[in-house]
Amino acid sequence: MVDVEWALSQLGQVYHSEDHLKLALGAELAQMYGNERVRLEWNPEAGVSIDIGVRRGDVTIPIELKYKTKQSRVEDSVFDETFELKTQSAHDRAHYRFLRDVERVERIVADQGRYGYAVLLTNDSNYWTTASGEALYDEFRIHEGREFGGGTLNWREQRDWMTKSGEEAPINLAGQYVAEWSDYQYRDDINASTNPEFRALVLRVDAQARYDK
Repeated sequence: MVDVEWALSQLGQVYHSEDHLKLALGAELAQMYGNERVRLEWNPEAGVSIDIGVRRGDVTIPIELKYKTKQSRVEDSVFDETFELKTQSAHDRAHYRFLRDVERVERIVADQGRYGYAVLLTNDSNYWTTASGEALYDEFRIHEGREFGGGTLNWREQRDWMTKSGEEAPINLAGQYVAEWSDYQYRDDINASTNPEFRALVLRVDAQARYDK
C-alpha cells in the first residue's frame, strides 16, 4: 500500500505553494518506494493530469493534492528564510475543486481496480470547521466528521460564474467518505505569525462500480 499519510507526516515544513508541496511529497514518496516508481504530473490518459503517480505492482496509484492557505508570515530559521502565505478566498470553488479531484481519482481507480488518494493541506479553519450558516457549496463541504458520497452533489443555486469557469456540473461520487482531519506538524524552528495551525485531510479512494460511466 502507498502510505500517503505517513509520507505527509515526514515532511515537517511549511510550503510556499502547491507546487512546492507536490515536489516535497513526491521526493518523500520516491525515498519510500524508489525514484523510478514515482511520477509527477502523471497522465493516465489523454487530457488527464494527476499530481503524483506511484507505481505499485502492475498499476499506478493516483494522488491528487490541494494546498489552501490563509495569511501568515512564515519564518524558517534553518533556511534563513521569511515568506508570506496569502489568503486564498473563494471557498466555494475550493471545496468544489477538491471533490472534483475525488471524482477524478474514482474514475481512474474504477478502471485499474485498486485505489488512490485525494489530499488537502491547509491552515484555513474554514475547511475543517462546521459552518454556522448556509452557502452555495453546502453539499461540497468537507468539515470534520462530514459524511458524503454515494450519489450526486450539487450547488444550492446556479450562478453565471460557475458556467464561465466550467464548474456548474454536479459531482457524482460512487464511494462513501468521512472527513477525518489530522494535525500537520512542522518543525519547531518554523514560526507562523498568524493562522499557525495546519491540518490535513487524506481521503483514500477505493475502486467502486461507477454508475455514470
